[in-house]
Amino acid sequence: MLRKNNRFLNNDEVVEKTGVPHELIYKWVKSGKLKKSLFPNLGAPCERCGKITNHSKLCIECTTNITTLLAKEEKDKQWFQQIQGSRKHTYHHYK
Repeated sequence: MLRKNNRFLNNDEVVEKTGVPHELIYKWVKSGKLKKSLFPNLGAPCERCGKITNHSKLCIECTTNITTLLAKEEKDKQWFQQIQGSRKHTYHHYK
């Protein structure tokens, strides 16, 4: 059982002290049974890369990568629409 004096243990330390498998701890962290406010050093694997994260479902690196990629895609989309818009007014004369 985890008590207040053990609330700063990380995943490996909890496994060592309790014998509970990593997978079960990950499940409890994800489901909210082990609240981050009470156990700030516990985490679960990032759903993209598998690295243990104390944040949301994704680690900071994956979140940053995805955000950057989406911003680039949006910029490319706007550029493409601008090009397509200018093509509407172009007339081609074929012989």
